[in-house]
Amino acid sequence: MPYFHSGDVKLFYQDEGQGEALLFLHGFTCDHRMWQAQLDFFSQNYRVLILDSRGHGKSEAPETGYSRDHRTEDTKLLLDELKIDKVHLVGLSMGGSTAIGFAFKYRERLMSLSLISTGAAGHSPGKKMGILDEIAQTKGIDAAKEKWLEWILTWFKGRDRKIGQLMHDMTRDHSGAIWVDPMRGKYPRTTDLDNVHRIQIPTLIIAGRHDKTFLELSRELNQKIENSQFIVLEEAGHMLNLEYPDEFNGDLQKFLESID
Repeated sequence: MPYFHSGDVKLFYQDEGQGEALLFLHGFTCDHRMWQAQLDFFSQNYRVLILDSRGHGKSEAPETGYSRDHRTEDTKLLLDELKIDKVHLVGLSMGGSTAIGFAFKYRERLMSLSLISTGAAGHSPGKKMGILDEIAQTKGIDAAKEKWLEWILTWFKGRDRKIGQLMHDMTRDHSGAIWVDPMRGKYPRTTDLDNVHRIQIPTLIIAGRHDKTFLELSRELNQKIENSQFIVLEEAGHMLNLEYPDEFNGDLQKFLESID
């Protein structure tokens, strides 16, 4: 299995196909498995890379080091390891926030940016994350996972058991180390909406109509990132690449093909 080291942390990645590099960054408590439909589709024409963030999937889980800056540097070091100068970067939720941070610091390494159901620094997803932190610290990581699954699996009940099972499996395998990081809540903070006008590269933003937490953030990012494209998938929730993979793949492919 392919791994590389970011400092002392061993991180897992996938690397399949040939052509321009297309790198996918997953959401919180997810891992490379959430991008399987995209790996199968895009590896026919692109060199597809998928990175397991520290503490997620098959990557190691250090005691600390879970800021966006750490994830940004991990992403850059993967490209350095593989000697890739430029990449199309796609991030969902936490991965979208990481992609924004990467665009701020390493814009010259990007051919395009795609923000999917994206988070952003300075944007609060609500009280739930604070509740999870408290549960993890008082009742343990397993209890926090149970509560997280209770919330995230509600959407898939009666819709798609296969996706629900995948979300369950990824969360079960998530280390939970980010919840008990001794630096949790102490890392430097910034507000992306004050700075995203600096992202002057081709940008695609996709959100699900039923994603109550991140839809309006996506609208604001579209307004502030000059010439960005914004697509709303009418029936989708947060995990739209899993819920509607064909539609998602088609929209992303059309965007990538439009870039000179």
